[in-house]
Amino acid sequence: MNEHNAENKNYDKIRHLVEVDDDILAVFILVSSQMKELYVAKNSNIDKNYVDSIIVPALGLNMNHIRNDKKYQTDKVMHTTMVNNSTLGRLKWVVLEYENLRILKIYEFEKTVFVLINSNTQLEHTVDNILGYYYELDDVPKSLF
Repeated sequence: MNEHNAENKNYDKIRHLVEVDDDILAVFILVSSQMKELYVAKNSNIDKNYVDSIIVPALGLNMNHIRNDKKYQTDKVMHTTMVNNSTLGRLKWVVLEYENLRILKIYEFEKTVFVLINSNTQLEHTVDNILGYYYELDDVPKSLF
């Protein structure tokens, strides 16, 4: 199986978690500043407008003029450096913890997977499960938190 197919399969696993876990609210992919494959849990009050409203201010993205923005171009270089640090290796994922929402960002070579999670849950019950499904089980420690 090639790397692209493996990434798609991993995304499908998270999408399944959105269907079965009430604390996982939505998942989507960001490719070249464009949101793709938004999947929202049926029991959540989230829609595309809500996701757009958190992407722009909370994550520092401006979807309308992002490609021509000099700050974005600088941020993109900084992000690439952060994600691909030669000493530390590639950044695989990060958790953003807000008062009302937890966001898991999983970095891949051509895209970033975003998972929106209820903020009032224990990390080991949500983030551990998601990462355990996304990556091969051997790559993720038994408990992250």
